Amino acid sequence: MLNTFYLRTFLAVVEAGTYTDAARVLHLSQPAVSQQIRTLEEQLSNTRLFRRERKRMVLTHAGEELLPIARELVVLAERAEQNIMALRGQVAGRVVLGCTASSGEHMLPRLLSIFQQQYPAISLVLELDSADALLDALVERELGMLLLEEQQRRRGIESYLLGSEGLALIAPVGHALLQQDDVPPGMLREHNLALPAPSSPLRRTIEDGLRRRGIPLGELHVVFEAASITAILAAVRTGLAIAFVPKSCLPARLEEVGCIDLAGQPLQQDWYLLRTRERNMPRAAQTLYDFLSGAQGRAHLQQMGVS
Repeated sequence: MLNTFYLRTFLAVVEAGTYTDAARVLHLSQPAVSQQIRTLEEQLSNTRLFRRERKRMVLTHAGEELLPIARELVVLAERAEQNIMALRGQVAGRVVLGCTASSGEHMLPRLLSIFQQQYPAISLVLELDSADALLDALVERELGMLLLEEQQRRRGIESYLLGSEGLALIAPVGHALLQQDDVPPGMLREHNLALPAPSSPLRRTIEDGLRRRGIPLGELHVVFEAASITAILAAVRTGLAIAFVPKSCLPARLEEVGCIDLAGQPLQQDWYLLRTRERNMPRAAQTLYDFLSGAQGRAHLQQMGVS
């Protein structure tokens, strides 16, 4: 009989592409992952499930046949576990949610930490990727929900507005603009700027906000672009550039960077919680969705500057 523990490892290798990356996701050693795949192959009459192409593990024909069955069996096993736990009055299960690396990677871990304290039997998986990739994963039911900085009009997806927050213009300590009040937006043309990746919602928010202030992107000296807000913060700390970042992403102690007092209304970005319109969510996923979209989630978001 197939072991769902080994099937989860099989699925992790499929998604990660290598035993090493799958081991990192599963918090196992690489030899342990290899052994579990070998054991699964032995259970299937010594049928090879993967072949190596260059540096990645690619499914064989037998592996491709097993893939949809493995996904279904793992979902059924998780649902059975959740139902049994529910009989005991405890919400349990596994929820996979996603966000872009441009800013959600800073906000979500804090919210999820608070949630997990209340629901310790729910395990959480956070996927970081581009907005388009995450939306595709949501449609394919690979994600339970998604935190995104843009409302979506895709068929089958509903967007719930969690709130809005301002973007701070930050510079390394000692930067000349930190010594001025009401810095005219036009001054941005005279300084190096770091921006999120062109395909990210945060990048579009910044570009649109500057364009409305009469500063098209072509007039700015963009010297650094990155998909990760962590990399952008590092670029500012080293003096490479100034940058707009969500206030929720600012360091707790502003020792290496400061906020520029930019004249006019601050740039704003919205936060949306997305899920498929299918309302038959597993109980664990529904519990997390209710937490993030409900009064508790809003209260914690307001503490982060999102209202």
